[in-house]
This record gives sequence, structure tokens and C-alpha cells, in this order.
Amino acid sequence: MLVSNWLVLILLIVCAAFGAETDEIKTISVMTGDSVVLHTGVREVNREKQILWLFGPEHPDTLIAEIYKLSISIYDSYEGLKDRLQMDQQTGSLTVRNITTSHSGLYTAQIMNAMTTFKRFSVTVYAPVSLPVTESSSPVSECQISVLQKCADACFGADGGFSSAAMCSAANGPGVSLSWYKGRERLNQTSSPDLSVTLSLPLEIKDRNNDVYHCVAANPVSNKTTRFSFQEHCPLNTDSSHSCGFTEAVIRLVISALVGVATVAILFYDIRSGKKSTTVPKCPSEK
Repeated sequence: MLVSNWLVLILLIVCAAFGAETDEIKTISVMTGDSVVLHTGVREVNREKQILWLFGPEHPDTLIAEIYKLSISIYDSYEGLKDRLQMDQQTGSLTVRNITTSHSGLYTAQIMNAMTTFKRFSVTVYAPVSLPVTESSSPVSECQISVLQKCADACFGADGGFSSAAMCSAANGPGVSLSWYKGRERLNQTSSPDLSVTLSLPLEIKDRNNDVYHCVAANPVSNKTTRFSFQEHCPLNTDSSHSCGFTEAVIRLVISALVGVATVAILFYDIRSGKKSTTVPKCPSEK
């Protein structure tokens, strides 16, 4: 193993000294459990051609596979890789099967014949994102208060204002972001380099509507979506023209009773004082 590593380092130094051709690094993103194929670009390997595959999380300094004189060798030089590697007999391309996050890193194919060329790959392996969890941050009591407020607004012809909030959360991970969407419009987004924390993203809903919002957790290879409707989490809080019903009727009845009591009191006061009232107050709801 030590001899192989020294041999690889010597070959790299020699190739650098004599001027080897090197391609740009190709970036590849893949999900855990998938397979990735790293192509050498070689049409056919002959007996004189030798291809070395090297790997390292930060530097490709460990020999993991080679083909020489049409013979393929897979080395147990990096933990967990040997049984996942497959080398193509004709092209020397390398396949990594059932890849895991520990196999993220730099892969280099050193192709030696009359001259030496390199193919380099930066492979990042991502775990699939978790399904976001959404919930209303308004308790049921606030839902009920909101309905009473709306029904009172309906009687008085006013708008007492409306505000509610939803919270979305998902497990964090490399490259994971959390976003709220309304249709195709992204409302806000968050991410964190601290992978030990859970991502959380609030959404404030200020208008009364039946809109459906979506919370999306995503990374470069996967995404998952959870829908959120405030009407479903707080079903009493619907449009006042359709659902105030009994509550609005009670409010109107109470207000009418109070107006009636006030009217009687005014009349009684007028009679005792010998005056005649010419104005009777009306419920603001009466047209």
C-alpha cells in the first residue's frame, strides 16, 4: 500500500515535470445510494495504455483502481470504496456504485501512453432532504378571537386587521435550503452552515384569503414540499361573508339590545325633563 502511494506520487511528479495535459475539474452532484460514472474519454484501451484512478476527500493522493496491459486492479486503499468500484475494460471509465457521503471528494484519472493526460472530477454526495413540517403558530383561541373580530367588523363595516403566522422546519444538511412559496413566487428563504441546527422559517400571513402556501426543503439533488393553508389549520377563520353566521347574528343582537336600552334610557330622561327626543340611534349595521 505504501509502495503504491509512493509510486503514484513519483508518477505525478514526473508527469508534471514533462508537461502533462490536464482537463478542467468537472463538478458532479449525486444522491446517496446512486451510482456515478466517471468517464475517461478514452475510446479503447490497448496493451500499452495505463490508466490510474486516484481519490482523496481533499487531494487525489490514494490509488484506488488501475488498468494496465488490459488487466484491471481494484485496490482496498480507501475505506468502503473497493466493493463499490467497477472499471470499464474498454474505456477505463470508473463507476462508483451505491455511493455515500463519505465518498465525496476529488477523483483523478491519470491516462499514460505516449503522453500523459488527466481527467479530474469533484464529486459531492448529498443525502436526500427531509420532508418539511409546517404548523400554525396561532393557537386555537386566537383563531376563535379572529372570527369574533371579523364578525364585529362585518357589523360595524370596519376592518380590525388580520395577522397570523406559520412556521416551517426541516433537518439541516450540506447544501440544504428552506423556502416559502406562494404559487411560483418565493416569499423567503433560509439556510445555515451549522449542520447541527434544525432549519426553521416563519411566514406571516396578513390578508384574509384561501391561498395555499408551500414550504420547500431542497439541496442540489433533491427537494420535498409540504403545503400549508391557514384555512385548514384554523378552519373557523374564513371569509366573513360566508362563515360569520351565528356569531355575527349574536353580535348584532347584542348591539341591537344595547341600542334599545340606550333608546329607552334617553326617552325616559326626556320624559322626566319634559323634552321630546327627535333622534333615535341606529345600529351601525342598519342601512
